[in-house]
Amino acid sequence: MRTVHVLQSPPASVNVVGEKITVLAGGDLSKPFEMHIQEGIQGGGPPPHFHPWDEAFYVVDGQVEVTVEGTSTNVSAGGYVHIPAGSIHAYKNVSPTAKMIGVVSDPRGGLFFTAMDRFKVPEDLPRIFEVAERFGVTFLVPEPPIS
Repeated sequence: MRTVHVLQSPPASVNVVGEKITVLAGGDLSKPFEMHIQEGIQGGGPPPHFHPWDEAFYVVDGQVEVTVEGTSTNVSAGGYVHIPAGSIHAYKNVSPTAKMIGVVSDPRGGLFFTAMDRFKVPEDLPRIFEVAERFGVTFLVPEPPIS
């Protein structure tokens, strides 16, 4: 039997490379999913990446460009996108601010966000890649131009 989970007030937010993320329910294998609130500024969002869990976003405020397997879609407030596990994806906040509710099917999502708190680019890139590998997240880094 699954455990009943009741959240009375949200925990503290973390800063994941400029995105404010509040893990509302996560890090517990007894839950079938976890929820986050993700807030960012224009141009913010992760680079192309993939991981072994499903992910979904419901845009609460603003507009977000979501790219999945090379196809980009602008999603405005009230819009929803589901991303299957293993799909290469990224998102970018198009409006001055954006707010989404994120749902993932694995507790590693929230644990990953918490482990990434306060890292900066480019100075923390080695640590970012180490944490990503530990949680099953693979970032796709563009090849440097050939001279």
